[in-house]
Amino acid sequence: GARAQKSSRQDKGDRKGKRGESTEIFCASNMATIDSGIILMPLYALASWTAMLKLQPGSYEIYVAAIGWAWALLNTVLKGNFDLGVVTFAFVIAAYGIERRAGLTGGIKVFECIASVAVANNFALVIFLWKDLKIQLSSSKSPAWLNVFLVYCITFAVYWALVAVRTYKRGESGYAVVY
Repeated sequence: GARAQKSSRQDKGDRKGKRGESTEIFCASNMATIDSGIILMPLYALASWTAMLKLQPGSYEIYVAAIGWAWALLNTVLKGNFDLGVVTFAFVIAAYGIERRAGLTGGIKVFECIASVAVANNFALVIFLWKDLKIQLSSSKSPAWLNVFLVYCITFAVYWALVAVRTYKRGESGYAVVY
């Protein structure tokens, strides 16, 4: 990373680190690293879409949202930048959690739809702000990561919009709705 390269430059001719290790081994600045997001973003998307396609509406959304909420919380805590997903995913968790306790009522269905659209809009916000975000992120992220992140955001904007549509249609084709 940047710190490893800096310390290697400071040591210049001195090949020994603080504990006597070679700075080449100690710093590992020449080794290629993979940001975990390049792997985790597509896996999360694949699992989420598989759940949508294979499971009944109302049975999986809370789990997909819980993972998204935890990820947003980690981003907020570890990077020090507030991730709006902490709020929007919390609404989805609350909405689908209430359904699990009270059943699907008209009001709960509206809450679930609004919460799902809020998450879709959160992902869409990245797409609309992409030109500036890409410039900002390119100083610390690889071009591959940037491409994966953009596709991830597009995918989840569509995903959560479809969750809202599917939730809206629940009760119209065999799903029990309590009013």
